[in-house]
Amino acid sequence: MKVLMIGAGDIARSHARAVVKLGGSIAGAYDVNAEGLRSFAGEFGCDALEYGQIPGYLDGVDYAVISTPPTKRLDYCEMVLSRRVPLYLEKPVAATLEDARKIADMAKRSGAKIVVGFAHRYRPAFVKLHEMVGSGMFGQPVNVFSCRVGPGFGYGKNNAGYGASWRTDPKLACGMTIESVSHEFNLLSSLAGEFETIACNVRGTIDALPQYDTNSTMVMRCKNGAVASIMTSWSSGAGANLKGYIGTRGSILLKGRSMFEFDELSYRTVDMEQEEAIRFNDSYDLNKDGVILHVHEHFQDCLKSGKPVLTGLDEGMKVLRLSIAALESSRERRTCQVHLLLYTEAHYHDFIKHPEASGYPDRPE
Repeated sequence: MKVLMIGAGDIARSHARAVVKLGGSIAGAYDVNAEGLRSFAGEFGCDALEYGQIPGYLDGVDYAVISTPPTKRLDYCEMVLSRRVPLYLEKPVAATLEDARKIADMAKRSGAKIVVGFAHRYRPAFVKLHEMVGSGMFGQPVNVFSCRVGPGFGYGKNNAGYGASWRTDPKLACGMTIESVSHEFNLLSSLAGEFETIACNVRGTIDALPQYDTNSTMVMRCKNGAVASIMTSWSSGAGANLKGYIGTRGSILLKGRSMFEFDELSYRTVDMEQEEAIRFNDSYDLNKDGVILHVHEHFQDCLKSGKPVLTGLDEGMKVLRLSIAALESSRERRTCQVHLLLYTEAHYHDFIKHPEASGYPDRPE
């Protein structure tokens, strides 16, 4: 398939290599960083586009990939979806609900297929965990959880040099809870169902950007009565990754030696005499291209066969609501009802500019 890349940074290179490995090609690419764009175009033998050339190139591709910062993508989404071109949209779908709703409106008018890049949902180790839980062998959910920590944007050299990444650029940053905890929301809700309430605390560690959260801890109650918890950190020198499902008839854990690794599934049911394990070499650090390839493979299959997309825009919207509810819970120091529309554009920007302020204006209950 022929693909257009909007955004030509590090993650875009993994997308492009995945497309090529699947037998496709990159028709063209655009990025605001001219030097980075030239390098990208040279590596993949594609045209380096100016902004005004994007619409013309969209007419000749099978789908587009948008991997720009979530705070800067509305116009790109409009270009793609107005031409009814299928879209691979990197998570999170947006940094605010207002922007996300605009994208949803574009998608409704377009009718084009959209996949949101929750790449860990497609990884072999988690797919196996999901299949085993789905078989019913562990019973109904009682407790699901994720603990993922490691040196990210907020640790060591990343603490001072925030200008080196859009993630810690004050004009583009959306924080770890919106950008990265989105993975946890996607994974855990796929195992235990939808969340009803959320209580969260966040903390930042970048001195020059105190409103940028790099640590997030929260507990949720699921609609089915199960409990859930997430603990994440980008400011930990040591890394670990643990996902778990504790059910009424057994438990299963997915363990990793660092922040994004999946190394082993261990499990035991009430009918088993001892715990058993399945080993995986499912490495994001060593094979980011391969992790992202799984999503492209799924999306291309959906485009060819007409199958529904596993992580579509509705999932991206749901996860963003959870992230924003978590931030509101931390800010207001209360448990939030997830179904409420907790945030408006004005509230979000007030949080970014004045994290020390207390409370928000009244909102409808």
